[in-house]
Amino acid sequence: MNKLVTIHILTFNSEQYIEDCLNSALNQTYENIEIIVTDNNSKDKTIERLKQFKDIRIIKNKRNTGYTGGHNKGIKQSRGEYIILLNPDVVLDKDFTKNIVRCMEEDKKIGAIQAKVYQLNKNKKTNTIDTLGNRVFNTGRIIDIQQGEKDKNQKPKKLFAANGVCPAYRQKALNDIKLKTHYLDQDFFCYVEDIDLSWRLRWRNWKIKYCPKATAWHDRTSAKSLGKGFKGFRKIRKTQSLWMRKIGWRNQRLLFIKNMPISNIFSPTFFLREIKMFLYLLFFEPRVAFEIRNVLKLMPKMIKKRRIIMKNKKVKPREIKKLLK
Repeated sequence: MNKLVTIHILTFNSEQYIEDCLNSALNQTYENIEIIVTDNNSKDKTIERLKQFKDIRIIKNKRNTGYTGGHNKGIKQSRGEYIILLNPDVVLDKDFTKNIVRCMEEDKKIGAIQAKVYQLNKNKKTNTIDTLGNRVFNTGRIIDIQQGEKDKNQKPKKLFAANGVCPAYRQKALNDIKLKTHYLDQDFFCYVEDIDLSWRLRWRNWKIKYCPKATAWHDRTSAKSLGKGFKGFRKIRKTQSLWMRKIGWRNQRLLFIKNMPISNIFSPTFFLREIKMFLYLLFFEPRVAFEIRNVLKLMPKMIKKRRIIMKNKKVKPREIKKLLK
Protein backbone atom coordinates (compact mmCIF):
# COMPACT_ATOMS: atom_id res chain seq x y z
CA MET A 1 0.00 0.00 0.00
CA ASN A 2 3.03 2.32 -0.11
CA LYS A 3 3.38 2.48 -3.88
CA LEU A 4 3.63 5.95 -5.37
CA VAL A 5 0.46 7.19 -7.05
CA THR A 6 0.42 10.11 -9.48
CA ILE A 7 -2.69 12.27 -9.68
CA HIS A 8 -2.54 14.22 -12.92
CA ILE A 9 -5.04 17.06 -13.36
CA LEU A 10 -5.54 18.74 -16.72
CA THR A 11 -6.82 22.31 -16.74
CA PHE A 12 -8.11 24.69 -19.39
CA ASN A 13 -9.92 27.81 -18.20
CA SER A 14 -10.78 25.91 -15.03
CA GLU A 15 -10.79 28.66 -12.40
CA GLN A 16 -14.36 27.77 -11.43
CA TYR A 17 -13.45 24.23 -10.37
CA ILE A 18 -9.74 23.84 -9.72
CA GLU A 19 -9.63 24.80 -6.03
CA ASP A 20 -12.22 22.20 -4.97
CA CYS A 21 -10.60 19.59 -7.20
CA LEU A 22 -7.10 20.22 -5.85
CA ASN A 23 -8.24 20.34 -2.24
CA SER A 24 -9.85 16.92 -2.64
CA ALA A 25 -6.62 15.57 -4.17
CA LEU A 26 -4.42 17.08 -1.46
CA ASN A 27 -6.63 15.76 1.35
CA GLN A 28 -6.40 12.08 0.38
CA THR A 29 -5.89 9.59 3.21
CA TYR A 30 -3.37 7.74 1.07
CA GLU A 31 -0.06 9.46 1.71
CA ASN A 32 2.34 8.46 -1.06
CA ILE A 33 1.01 10.76 -3.79
CA GLU A 34 2.51 13.19 -6.27
CA ILE A 35 0.20 15.77 -7.84
CA ILE A 36 0.94 17.19 -11.28
CA VAL A 37 -1.22 19.82 -12.97
CA THR A 38 -0.84 20.47 -16.70
CA ASP A 39 -2.46 23.67 -17.90
CA ASN A 40 -3.49 23.91 -21.56
CA ASN A 41 -2.79 27.64 -21.96
CA SER A 42 -5.72 28.93 -19.88
CA LYS A 43 -6.81 32.53 -20.47
CA ASP A 44 -8.67 32.96 -17.17
CA LYS A 45 -7.29 32.94 -13.60
CA THR A 46 -6.54 29.20 -13.47
CA ILE A 47 -2.76 29.71 -13.11
CA GLU A 48 -3.29 32.26 -10.32
CA ARG A 49 -5.43 29.72 -8.48
CA LEU A 50 -2.82 27.01 -8.95
CA LYS A 51 -0.01 29.16 -7.55
CA GLN A 52 -1.85 29.30 -4.22
CA PHE A 53 -1.17 25.60 -3.67
CA LYS A 54 2.01 24.03 -2.40
CA ASP A 55 3.17 20.45 -2.98
CA ILE A 56 2.02 20.38 -6.59
CA ARG A 57 4.00 20.50 -9.82
CA ILE A 58 2.67 22.78 -12.57
CA ILE A 59 3.34 22.23 -16.28
CA LYS A 60 2.37 25.08 -18.58
CA ASN A 61 1.59 24.35 -22.20
CA LYS A 62 2.03 27.17 -24.71
CA ARG A 63 -1.07 26.04 -26.58
CA ASN A 64 -4.17 23.94 -25.97
CA THR A 65 -3.16 20.38 -26.82
CA GLY A 66 -6.50 18.88 -25.79
CA TYR A 67 -7.28 16.11 -23.33
CA THR A 68 -4.94 13.78 -25.18
CA GLY A 69 -1.88 16.01 -25.52
CA GLY A 70 -2.21 17.45 -22.03
CA HIS A 71 -2.55 14.11 -20.30
CA ASN A 72 0.17 12.54 -22.44
CA LYS A 73 2.61 15.17 -21.20
CA GLY A 74 1.55 14.54 -17.61
CA ILE A 75 1.86 10.76 -17.94
CA LYS A 76 5.40 11.15 -19.31
CA GLN A 77 6.30 13.23 -16.24
CA SER A 78 4.67 10.80 -13.80
CA ARG A 79 6.72 8.68 -11.44
CA GLY A 80 3.82 6.75 -9.93
CA GLU A 81 3.23 3.05 -10.44
CA TYR A 82 -0.44 3.96 -10.68
CA ILE A 83 -1.70 7.09 -12.44
CA ILE A 84 -5.05 8.80 -11.88
CA LEU A 85 -6.14 11.15 -14.68
CA LEU A 86 -8.43 13.80 -13.30
CA ASN A 87 -10.77 16.33 -14.87
CA PRO A 88 -10.73 19.66 -13.00
CA ASP A 89 -14.51 19.52 -12.48
CA VAL A 90 -14.19 16.41 -10.31
CA VAL A 91 -14.10 16.17 -6.51
CA LEU A 92 -12.63 13.02 -4.97
CA ASP A 93 -13.73 11.21 -1.84
CA LYS A 94 -10.92 11.31 0.75
CA ASP A 95 -10.36 7.54 0.44
CA PHE A 96 -10.44 7.52 -3.37
CA THR A 97 -6.74 6.85 -3.92
CA LYS A 98 -6.51 4.31 -1.09
CA ASN A 99 -9.33 2.29 -2.61
CA ILE A 100 -7.88 2.57 -6.11
CA VAL A 101 -4.61 1.07 -4.87
CA ARG A 102 -6.43 -1.73 -3.04
CA CYS A 103 -8.32 -2.65 -6.21
CA MET A 104 -5.17 -2.54 -8.34
CA GLU A 105 -3.34 -4.79 -5.90
CA GLU A 106 -5.93 -7.54 -6.29
CA ASP A 107 -4.64 -8.60 -9.71
CA LYS A 108 -1.47 -7.65 -11.60
CA LYS A 109 -3.40 -7.94 -14.89
CA ILE A 110 -5.69 -5.04 -14.01
CA GLY A 111 -4.69 -2.24 -16.37
CA ALA A 112 -7.42 0.27 -15.54
CA ILE A 113 -9.89 1.04 -12.76
CA GLN A 114 -13.33 2.55 -13.14
CA ALA A 115 -14.57 4.41 -10.06
CA LYS A 116 -18.14 5.05 -8.98
CA VAL A 117 -18.77 8.59 -10.19
CA TYR A 118 -21.74 10.60 -8.96
CA GLN A 119 -23.14 13.84 -10.33
CA LEU A 120 -22.13 17.15 -8.82
CA ASN A 121 -25.01 19.61 -9.13
CA LYS A 122 -24.22 23.30 -8.43
CA ASN A 123 -21.35 22.25 -6.15
CA LYS A 124 -23.65 19.90 -4.23
CA LYS A 125 -22.84 16.21 -4.02
CA THR A 126 -25.67 13.91 -5.10
CA ASN A 127 -26.27 10.16 -5.06
CA THR A 128 -27.20 10.18 -8.74
CA ILE A 129 -24.83 8.22 -10.96
CA ASP A 130 -22.79 10.20 -13.48
CA THR A 131 -21.02 7.14 -14.88
CA LEU A 132 -19.95 3.63 -13.95
CA GLY A 133 -17.81 3.43 -17.07
CA ASN A 134 -18.62 3.00 -20.73
CA ARG A 135 -20.40 0.21 -22.52
CA VAL A 136 -19.80 -0.36 -26.23
CA PHE A 137 -22.41 -2.31 -28.18
CA ASN A 138 -21.72 -4.46 -31.23
CA THR A 139 -23.76 -1.91 -33.21
CA GLY A 140 -21.23 0.79 -32.30
CA ARG A 141 -23.48 2.52 -29.78
CA ILE A 142 -21.58 3.88 -26.75
CA ILE A 143 -23.19 4.85 -23.44
CA ASP A 144 -22.26 5.93 -19.92
CA ILE A 145 -23.41 3.03 -17.77
CA GLN A 146 -26.29 3.77 -15.34
CA GLN A 147 -26.04 7.51 -16.01
CA GLY A 148 -28.84 9.47 -14.32
CA GLU A 149 -29.90 6.58 -12.05
CA LYS A 150 -30.04 6.80 -8.26
CA ASP A 151 -27.30 4.81 -6.54
CA LYS A 152 -28.63 1.43 -5.41
CA ASN A 153 -25.23 -0.28 -5.20
CA GLN A 154 -25.82 -1.56 -8.72
CA LYS A 155 -22.94 -3.04 -10.66
CA PRO A 156 -22.11 -1.77 -14.14
CA LYS A 157 -23.65 -3.79 -16.93
CA LYS A 158 -21.07 -4.87 -19.52
CA LEU A 159 -18.24 -2.54 -18.48
CA PHE A 160 -15.97 -2.14 -21.49
CA ALA A 161 -14.01 1.05 -20.89
CA ALA A 162 -12.89 3.27 -18.01
CA ASN A 163 -14.46 6.69 -18.45
CA GLY A 164 -12.07 9.63 -18.86
CA VAL A 165 -13.50 11.66 -15.96
CA CYS A 166 -11.21 10.11 -13.33
CA PRO A 167 -9.75 6.80 -14.57
CA ALA A 168 -6.82 5.09 -12.86
CA TYR A 169 -4.20 3.21 -14.85
CA ARG A 170 -1.28 0.96 -14.15
CA GLN A 171 1.85 2.65 -15.51
CA LYS A 172 3.08 -0.68 -16.88
CA ALA A 173 -0.16 -1.14 -18.84
CA LEU A 174 0.06 2.34 -20.36
CA ASN A 175 3.62 1.68 -21.48
CA ASP A 176 2.49 -1.63 -22.96
CA ILE A 177 -0.18 -0.13 -25.23
CA LYS A 178 1.26 3.23 -26.24
CA LEU A 179 1.66 3.91 -29.94
CA LYS A 180 5.16 5.34 -30.48
CA THR A 181 5.32 8.06 -27.81
CA HIS A 182 1.57 8.55 -27.29
CA TYR A 183 -0.59 6.85 -24.67
CA LEU A 184 -3.78 8.71 -25.65
CA ASP A 185 -4.21 9.19 -29.39
CA GLN A 186 -3.47 12.86 -30.10
CA ASP A 187 -5.32 12.71 -33.42
CA PHE A 188 -8.48 12.52 -31.30
CA PHE A 189 -7.69 15.73 -29.32
CA CYS A 190 -10.58 14.98 -26.96
CA TYR A 191 -13.73 12.82 -26.75
CA VAL A 192 -13.76 9.02 -27.15
CA GLU A 193 -9.97 8.92 -26.59
CA ASP A 194 -10.61 7.20 -23.23
CA ILE A 195 -12.54 4.40 -24.94
CA ASP A 196 -9.80 4.05 -27.55
CA LEU A 197 -7.22 3.62 -24.78
CA SER A 198 -9.36 1.03 -22.97
CA TRP A 199 -9.95 -0.83 -26.24
CA ARG A 200 -6.21 -1.06 -26.81
CA LEU A 201 -5.83 -2.38 -23.25
CA ARG A 202 -8.45 -5.02 -24.06
CA TRP A 203 -6.58 -6.07 -27.20
CA ARG A 204 -3.46 -6.58 -25.05
CA ASN A 205 -5.44 -8.66 -22.54
CA TRP A 206 -5.37 -6.14 -19.70
CA LYS A 207 -8.37 -6.18 -17.37
CA ILE A 208 -10.59 -3.20 -16.60
CA LYS A 209 -12.16 -3.38 -13.15
CA TYR A 210 -14.98 -1.52 -11.45
CA CYS A 211 -14.11 -0.33 -7.94
CA PRO A 212 -17.30 0.88 -6.16
CA LYS A 213 -15.48 2.02 -3.00
CA ALA A 214 -13.50 4.58 -5.02
CA THR A 215 -16.04 7.40 -5.30
CA ALA A 216 -15.97 10.83 -6.89
CA TRP A 217 -18.35 13.59 -8.01
CA HIS A 218 -18.39 15.15 -11.48
CA ASP A 219 -20.04 18.35 -12.70
CA ARG A 220 -21.17 17.23 -16.14
CA THR A 221 -21.91 20.14 -18.47
CA SER A 222 -23.88 18.17 -21.09
CA ALA A 223 -26.92 15.92 -20.61
CA LYS A 224 -26.97 14.25 -17.18
CA SER A 225 -29.05 11.19 -18.12
CA LEU A 226 -29.53 8.80 -20.99
CA GLY A 227 -32.26 9.80 -23.43
CA LYS A 228 -34.93 7.34 -24.52
CA GLY A 229 -36.12 7.11 -28.09
CA PHE A 230 -35.68 9.66 -30.86
CA LYS A 231 -36.92 12.61 -28.77
CA GLY A 232 -34.52 11.75 -25.96
CA PHE A 233 -31.68 11.45 -28.43
CA ARG A 234 -32.49 14.85 -29.95
CA LYS A 235 -32.74 16.41 -26.49
CA ILE A 236 -29.27 15.22 -25.57
CA ARG A 237 -27.80 16.40 -28.86
CA LYS A 238 -29.19 19.90 -28.27
CA THR A 239 -27.28 20.18 -24.99
CA GLN A 240 -23.98 19.68 -26.85
CA SER A 241 -22.10 22.37 -28.77
CA LEU A 242 -21.65 22.01 -32.52
CA TRP A 243 -17.92 21.54 -32.05
CA MET A 244 -18.51 18.80 -29.48
CA ARG A 245 -20.95 16.99 -31.77
CA LYS A 246 -18.58 17.24 -34.73
CA ILE A 247 -15.49 15.94 -32.96
CA GLY A 248 -17.48 13.31 -31.08
CA TRP A 249 -18.97 11.87 -34.27
CA ARG A 250 -15.62 12.02 -36.07
CA ASN A 251 -13.75 10.31 -33.24
CA GLN A 252 -16.24 7.47 -32.95
CA ARG A 253 -15.59 6.64 -36.61
CA LEU A 254 -11.82 6.79 -36.01
CA LEU A 255 -12.28 4.56 -32.96
CA PHE A 256 -14.05 1.90 -35.02
CA ILE A 257 -11.48 2.03 -37.82
CA LYS A 258 -8.70 1.44 -35.29
CA ASN A 259 -10.27 -1.12 -32.99
CA MET A 260 -13.55 -2.70 -34.07
CA PRO A 261 -13.25 -6.39 -35.10
CA ILE A 262 -13.51 -6.53 -38.88
CA SER A 263 -16.45 -8.95 -38.78
CA ASN A 264 -18.39 -6.38 -36.73
CA ILE A 265 -17.67 -3.58 -39.19
CA PHE A 266 -19.22 -5.61 -42.00
CA SER A 267 -22.12 -6.95 -39.93
CA PRO A 268 -25.64 -5.81 -40.94
CA THR A 269 -26.41 -4.39 -37.46
CA PHE A 270 -23.32 -2.18 -37.37
CA PHE A 271 -23.62 -1.11 -40.99
CA LEU A 272 -27.34 -0.28 -40.64
CA ARG A 273 -26.79 1.88 -37.57
CA GLU A 274 -24.01 3.80 -39.32
CA ILE A 275 -26.29 4.46 -42.31
CA LYS A 276 -29.15 5.60 -40.06
CA MET A 277 -26.85 7.90 -38.11
CA PHE A 278 -25.42 9.49 -41.23
CA LEU A 279 -28.90 10.03 -42.71
CA TYR A 280 -29.99 11.62 -39.45
CA LEU A 281 -27.01 14.00 -39.63
CA LEU A 282 -27.73 14.92 -43.25
CA PHE A 283 -31.29 15.93 -42.38
CA PHE A 284 -30.90 17.40 -38.88
CA GLU A 285 -27.19 18.25 -38.41
CA PRO A 286 -25.63 18.73 -41.85
CA ARG A 287 -22.61 20.61 -40.48
CA VAL A 288 -21.76 17.55 -38.41
CA ALA A 289 -22.22 15.31 -41.46
CA PHE A 290 -19.55 17.30 -43.31
CA GLU A 291 -17.07 16.04 -40.71
CA ILE A 292 -16.88 12.94 -42.91
CA ARG A 293 -14.15 14.84 -44.78
CA ASN A 294 -11.89 14.74 -41.71
CA VAL A 295 -12.69 11.07 -41.13
CA LEU A 296 -11.51 10.29 -44.67
CA LYS A 297 -8.47 12.54 -44.23
CA LEU A 298 -7.39 10.71 -41.06
CA MET A 299 -8.37 7.23 -42.25
CA PRO A 300 -4.90 6.28 -43.61
CA LYS A 301 -3.31 7.12 -40.25
CA MET A 302 -5.96 5.11 -38.40
CA ILE A 303 -5.41 2.11 -40.67
CA LYS A 304 -1.68 2.23 -39.94
CA LYS A 305 -2.40 2.32 -36.22
CA ARG A 306 -4.88 -0.53 -36.58
CA ARG A 307 -2.19 -2.67 -38.21
CA ILE A 308 0.09 -2.09 -35.24
CA ILE A 309 -2.70 -2.89 -32.77
CA MET A 310 -3.67 -6.08 -34.60
CA LYS A 311 -0.04 -7.16 -34.97
CA ASN A 312 0.54 -6.82 -31.21
CA LYS A 313 -2.82 -8.08 -29.93
CA LYS A 314 -2.89 -10.88 -27.35
CA VAL A 315 -6.56 -11.87 -27.65
CA LYS A 316 -8.65 -13.16 -30.52
CA PRO A 317 -11.33 -10.91 -32.09
CA ARG A 318 -14.00 -13.29 -30.76
CA GLU A 319 -12.98 -12.36 -27.19
CA ILE A 320 -13.52 -8.67 -27.95
CA LYS A 321 -16.84 -9.47 -29.63
CA LYS A 322 -18.05 -11.17 -26.45
CA LEU A 323 -17.49 -7.91 -24.57
CA LEU A 324 -19.52 -5.99 -27.15
CA LYS A 325 -22.65 -8.13 -26.94
